[in-house]
Amino acid sequence: MLDQKNKEGLMKILSSMSKKVNIVMFSQEFECELCSHTRIFLEEISELSDKLNLSVFDFEKDAEKVKYYNVDKIPAIVLLDENNNDTNIKFYGLPAGYEINSFIKSILEVSGGKDEFSANITKRIKDINKDVHIQVFVSLTCPYC
Repeated sequence: MLDQKNKEGLMKILSSMSKKVNIVMFSQEFECELCSHTRIFLEEISELSDKLNLSVFDFEKDAEKVKYYNVDKIPAIVLLDENNNDTNIKFYGLPAGYEINSFIKSILEVSGGKDEFSANITKRIKDINKDVHIQVFVSLTCPYC
């Protein structure tokens, strides 16, 4: 899926990872249009850094894992830290096209890279005192989603 130029660029970006990241994918053997593409994509990404580890589970056969990671559709990608702690970062579908940026940025974040926020934004985030559920919907055909 990734050409050599993209692989080389991603290898350079991923070389800044400080800690390992475990990627968990949930798929299904049949009737999942994007599952095989997502698996191939993740295999190619995982080969670009020794700090990335990929595990693939079946949505139906591995029901306990599905429940544990609170996955409700496929293909699903769950990012875990180096100790297999759930980071609550999930991607549903294939994070390709413009969405690869968000996916790679999330991997770097889980690996220990942190974006610096202004003091005002940091305070506002710390002042949130209830659970927040954020979902972002995108389309691979529209770069403005």
